Amino acid sequence: MKRQIKLLLGSLLLAVSGSTLAATISFSDSIPRTTTNSTDSVSIGLFDTTLGNLQSIDFSLTGIIDGEAGAESRDNRPTTVSLTLGGTITLQRPDSSTLVAVLPSLNRVFNATAYDGVTDFMGGSGETFLGLNTSASNSATLAPVSAADLALFAAPGGGLINLPVVAVASSTGSGAGNLITQFSTDAAARVEVTYTFETTQVPTPTGLLLMGIGLTGLGLVRRLKA
Repeated sequence: MKRQIKLLLGSLLLAVSGSTLAATISFSDSIPRTTTNSTDSVSIGLFDTTLGNLQSIDFSLTGIIDGEAGAESRDNRPTTVSLTLGGTITLQRPDSSTLVAVLPSLNRVFNATAYDGVTDFMGGSGETFLGLNTSASNSATLAPVSAADLALFAAPGGGLINLPVVAVASSTGSGAGNLITQFSTDAAARVEVTYTFETTQVPTPTGLLLMGIGLTGLGLVRRLKA
């Protein structure tokens, strides 16, 4: 599966003292559309501890759910049917503990007639909704960074870490006492991780250029391996 990781070099943000600066570096990766109830992973750059002291880690997750939803009411009288297409997408540490999660969902409602005798998810007593799509975003921050997370997300010279992304469907239907439902659910995700750090070294224009080249090179290596 082809994957691309993007690395964004953050600018110097704030002079904390005469010689200490705060800066950020961001890394991002995405998972293309795939069937739910599955686990994939994103590759994220580690914080290079030679740059300075890591202060916090921000995780941003955007999850997308799309697919189809259908229902057939077998009641012998009219009823209102509600369908919800949704799921939970979770970014995890390698040990499966949660970093951040999103729950994208959308709802469709239709007025069903009495059962028409054919379970075809169409006609008066049934309905099928195609091309459904929704998304949700959420973020979480680790601050201060624990010793365990520092060991997990930082290393001299940087590197890469693979973080699991789990997508689980949670679609539902209601409204009729005798209701048949069917759902097809896919998911996609985008993850961005931002490291905020303090440094006592003020990068020269040449230093910033070399740092950017180094991060870009890491991205090229990741793309070649994908």
